[in-house]
Amino acid sequence: MKNRWWPGIPALLCALALSGQVAAAGVQRTFASPELAVTALVDGVARNDGAEVRSILGIQSEKLVPLDSVSLDDRLAFLAAWAQGHRILEDGDKGARLELSTGWTLPIPLVRTSQGWVFDTQAGKAEVRLRRIGRNELSAIETMRAYVEAQQEYAEQDRNGDGIREFAQKILSSPGRQDGLYWPTADGEPESPLGPLLETSDLKDGYHGYRFRILKAQGKAAPGGARSYVKDGRMTEGFALVGWPARYNETGLMTFIVNQDGVVYQKYLGPDTAAIAGAMTRFDPDASWAALPAR
Repeated sequence: MKNRWWPGIPALLCALALSGQVAAAGVQRTFASPELAVTALVDGVARNDGAEVRSILGIQSEKLVPLDSVSLDDRLAFLAAWAQGHRILEDGDKGARLELSTGWTLPIPLVRTSQGWVFDTQAGKAEVRLRRIGRNELSAIETMRAYVEAQQEYAEQDRNGDGIREFAQKILSSPGRQDGLYWPTADGEPESPLGPLLETSDLKDGYHGYRFRILKAQGKAAPGGARSYVKDGRMTEGFALVGWPARYNETGLMTFIVNQDGVVYQKYLGPDTAAIAGAMTRFDPDASWAALPAR
């Protein structure tokens, strides 16, 4: 898959670039061929030479990606993949890309200028964004499906001892309770329904770039018509979820909804996504929502 996202590598290159200084500010190196450009970049990574990498990628590398996932493992993984095999994919005589043996391509393309071959880091920034959005949206879809399974698992037991099995009305449980789909567990204890997804996650910027909220009712466009999922204070009549980008156009574009039937729907809500999705209270997939194929 040539467009597969490898999150550590762009961050690694950016971090190396930021760690060095270029003697002539704003000057980016050019090369006689794509092969020489790629070899120089990989050599800079191998030597952990920030100044060299920055001279190759230029000042735009400073804005490539957030520097929150850089590690020695990223550098070693990149170099190992390079050693296993690589090639230059040429786009006529004006463009080229590095592809590793895994099928992964470096998101920063090479372009031919009057001075020679140069890394187009501005185009790379756009490609990184597109790959990030695609990865996050696929993760969001899987999260919607995992939510359905988690609610079904949650309702298999009477979680609060009142003799009634019900669905969870919140994602994160209150401290010391099991009134949500996730609660921390000690070694040897059964995981919570969403344990595998959330136990190691940092939710400050959403989950993989998306925010989620449980919906406790459905609208007239849903199968069975409009109704509440809550009866006598307990959510026993069904469940639903909405997921939307934590940062529109940066971490995602599409908004997703699902209910107990397990069909995930998507819709593009535009620049006002956060306000529209954040105000949503019902699962109501009218004709403007597109159903996604099952797994």
